[in-house]
Amino acid sequence: MRTILVSAYACEPLKGSEQGVGWNWVLQMAKHNYLHVVTRANNREFIEAHLPKALAGNITFHYYDTNKHIKSLKNKAKGLYFYYLCWQLGIISVVKKLKKEHQFDYAMHLTMGSLWMPTFLPFFNMPFIWGPVGGGDGEPNSFLKELPFKQRMLQYVRIVMNALAFIHPSILIPCFKAKVILARTQNSANVIPKLFKSKVRVMLETAMEPDIFEYQHSANPELIKQDIRLITTGRLMPSKNIIAAVRCISYIPASYNIVFTIIGSGIEKEKIEKEIVRTNQENRIKIISEIPRTEVLKELSNSDIYLFPSLREGGCWALMEAMAIGLPVVCLNWSGMEIITDDTSAIRLPVTNPKQMPKDIANAICKLIDNPELRLKMGNAGRERIKNVFNWDAKGTFMENLLNELDNSEYKS
Repeated sequence: MRTILVSAYACEPLKGSEQGVGWNWVLQMAKHNYLHVVTRANNREFIEAHLPKALAGNITFHYYDTNKHIKSLKNKAKGLYFYYLCWQLGIISVVKKLKKEHQFDYAMHLTMGSLWMPTFLPFFNMPFIWGPVGGGDGEPNSFLKELPFKQRMLQYVRIVMNALAFIHPSILIPCFKAKVILARTQNSANVIPKLFKSKVRVMLETAMEPDIFEYQHSANPELIKQDIRLITTGRLMPSKNIIAAVRCISYIPASYNIVFTIIGSGIEKEKIEKEIVRTNQENRIKIISEIPRTEVLKELSNSDIYLFPSLREGGCWALMEAMAIGLPVVCLNWSGMEIITDDTSAIRLPVTNPKQMPKDIANAICKLIDNPELRLKMGNAGRERIKNVFNWDAKGTFMENLLNELDNSEYKS
């Protein structure tokens, strides 16, 4: 068995997002390897309470947190990034100690993987795996004028940074040292300088747990142009582009009896509410603030079409949930959506502009309303895609195959 050192800042059971990624990748890799995992100390109690007995002998967790003064900054605006930098600096001493005590076959920087956030593992003399990393995804240029000023400026900065990636040390050093670079999306892979392209593999980091399949859309093929329930879920942020979904409702003829439910909260809520009033769609659109995940899953199960107009995603749990439940999807053929969906499970729209996109969404909705068999077929295809492609076992298989490949290349060299 290999011995692998893993840096997993975010690693916690029964959680989504980065915490779930760290936890589930570690469990999968521990099926065939011995892992030393460096993670945050505040995760300790929950980790030790839920660590599967069958894998406990293959994983040793090493817990670290900064002093309380630095930790207190974490929950303040932008404090997370400063705290994360301090955490990465702090684990250097932990890694040094572990390296003296163990012979590691590989070191892997797993969670909080961003092209623009530092990792110091490349400075240790160990075969290094970087990723999955993101940070290269951004809103399409044609939509930038729709973003609030602050987000627009950040996107311009991102464009400049992507263009200058070939001289950025937080990218160059890990790229040079890495045996392999795992990029979350093709957009992030495109940021990697040409010199290192041969090291890049595109692998979305997220997956769905088996329990999600206890929920299923109650499809009724007899519903044609009546009682069609549209839904979208997630944070109401500018990049989620919910405003385009709201505007699309105006292009759907009144003869289609639809209800569009928006579940979420965020800084765009007031703007969305004003747009609903401006377009006189109060009788067709409702907003539900954040509710427990079980309630969200029930709402999804009782809906017919999932709208996901987001402009920028990596691995998106909300989209995967809707597909796992069996809903046909309308989304952009862009960013993480391009990876998660395929043409059998979603109507994937081309990247156009803010004026055209609502019309395209409306046309896609009408097509699905007029073709209940297509809705059912796409929903089933999406459910099977999540079940077969985006499950945690598949991530484990991918990593084991990758490690075998690296083992062989090391041997041959």
